[in-house]
Amino acid sequence: MKPALRGLRSSLTLRLGLVAAGTVLVFSLLTAWVLEAAFRENAADAVETRLEAQVLLLMGLAEVIGPADVRVPEMLPESRLQLPGSGLYARILGPGDETLWRSPSAVGVLLRDWTEEDFFSFSLPVQWELDGGLRVGLTFQMLEDRAAFDDQVERYRYSLWQGLGAMTLSLIVALALALWFWGLRPLRHVRRDLEALRHGNHARLEGPYPAEVQGLTGSINDLIEFERARLKRQQNALADLAHSLKTPISALRLNLESRSPDTEDMRHQVDRLQGMVQHQLNQAQRLGPAPFQAAEPLAPIIERTCQALGRLASQHGVMLNTDLAPGCALRMERGAIFELLGNTLDNALRHATREVRILTRCDADTVTVIVDDDGAGIPTGDRARVLERGQRADTRDDVSGGQGLGLSIIHNLVLDHGGELFIEQSPELHGARIRMVFGSLRAAEPPV
Repeated sequence: MKPALRGLRSSLTLRLGLVAAGTVLVFSLLTAWVLEAAFRENAADAVETRLEAQVLLLMGLAEVIGPADVRVPEMLPESRLQLPGSGLYARILGPGDETLWRSPSAVGVLLRDWTEEDFFSFSLPVQWELDGGLRVGLTFQMLEDRAAFDDQVERYRYSLWQGLGAMTLSLIVALALALWFWGLRPLRHVRRDLEALRHGNHARLEGPYPAEVQGLTGSINDLIEFERARLKRQQNALADLAHSLKTPISALRLNLESRSPDTEDMRHQVDRLQGMVQHQLNQAQRLGPAPFQAAEPLAPIIERTCQALGRLASQHGVMLNTDLAPGCALRMERGAIFELLGNTLDNALRHATREVRILTRCDADTVTVIVDDDGAGIPTGDRARVLERGQRADTRDDVSGGQGLGLSIIHNLVLDHGGELFIEQSPELHGARIRMVFGSLRAAEPPV
């Protein structure tokens, strides 16, 4: 890439400066063209008006004696008509365009082949009545050389371009200075505030920015708040994990140091450790959708999740069926979607008898994920309680084999991403239905 083109792409100041300079230059060119055209037209009108007045004055001085005899006084009111080659000429034409009289200024000047490119002209044909009622057709004509007019226009053009050139240059310099010292000042303020933010002097961007910059600073503030909340949540999760691991680790240490270690108790403590670590990791990662998180298509993730759980479903003798609407997508991290589906399907498989079905529905405003099973279902009175951490609808370990964390994790994950979770009865499988509705998350366009 050429250096000039690279600089144009990387410099906002250069872009705006070139746009301003180009705009002023085009405006000046158009202004010069309009003013010159207007001056030329007005000057031409003034010449034609003057020629008309001189023709009328010549008619007042002329004396027609006969059809071919016209007399004009030697002393004419317009001095240029008496100076040979002055550029102003007058003549009187009779019938058949015969020249009956010409001004002294036309002596030696060939006027027969005159053209509009060389002369301004004004002709006035009249019917002159002689004594005895005889009428004679005469044409009074005034001609003026265009050289003087063209010289006048050229002087005006020079003055116009000189003035407009100086004004254009001054305006471009003024715009460049205004753009740098005033127009781009908010961006310099943003950069300065970002430096202060990076050094810890500010917590967020709070300057009085223009409306065009507030969208940028607002997005930066959202990102800062999101990362700050994520860091705080991770720190809290690590602190909670460190505190929670003290008791099981101490119990393991005491059991290992005893003369007869209890293997079952150690296995139980290891399960507790694994559950605590997993739970705290989930808590640290769960913070809802990032401000710039792209929408993830649901169908491929659901299919991969079902494949991963296929062996577990076979061990339980349960079939995994899907009914997926095309184009459904969630603005959620892929890992969070896997966690959401994994926990929901694992919970359904442990309680199903023969079938678990997952469905997706989406429109312009909502995305709905439904998981049905044909198990015993969840009683209406227990549906709010089972969403609490550690609570289970079925307390028989041989049936569910869980710790009461699955629905709680699912519920929190849905809430963190702006959705709602409903526990209902499946209308077709007659077991439990877990329905998750995500609002303000638009569905993706169906693939072509």
